[in-house]
Amino acid sequence: MPKITAPTVAEHRVAQRAALVQAAESVLRESGLAGINPRVVCERAGMARSSFYDYFPSKDDLIVAVAIEAFERWDREIEEALEGIETPEARLEALVEATMRMTADGEHDIAAPLRQAELSPTRFEDLMVLHDALLRPMNQAITDLGVPDPDRAAMLANGLLGSGVQLVQHGVDPRTVARDVYRMLTRGLLA
Repeated sequence: MPKITAPTVAEHRVAQRAALVQAAESVLRESGLAGINPRVVCERAGMARSSFYDYFPSKDDLIVAVAIEAFERWDREIEEALEGIETPEARLEALVEATMRMTADGEHDIAAPLRQAELSPTRFEDLMVLHDALLRPMNQAITDLGVPDPDRAAMLANGLLGSGVQLVQHGVDPRTVARDVYRMLTRGLLA
């Protein structure tokens, strides 16, 4: 029986699974999807290759676990950035600023390779549910502003936010992009 590295077997399994997810994210950032395979990920995590299937039935399941971890991390950071901010305008501004800062910090780097993953339809739908949850803060800010047809406005606003993310990924200063995106959103939404 393998030696466990935590007080209980359950805690050991959680730690081992987390190590595989972290290793897979690291490989994904370095080599893209092509680099993700059980052997490479297990080597990076310091585990035997045969251990992979104790934690993930397939490569798709590992990729989805990486995405879930990234989505949850993104969501936590956005929630922290919005904590205690009362007015809808200030919440919108904080949301835009946090998104651009997190993009500049590399938090959005794994999105492109994950979009290229050819996942099974069920696993892809799991990711879409998570992605839709990330749109919640923008949708709420738009609704709180009292904008007519908030669903359509939120979709357009998210498009502008996505364009800002691309600019930051191409080296434009995140603070400048945040100011521009916020100005365009408020002038367009509140005019």
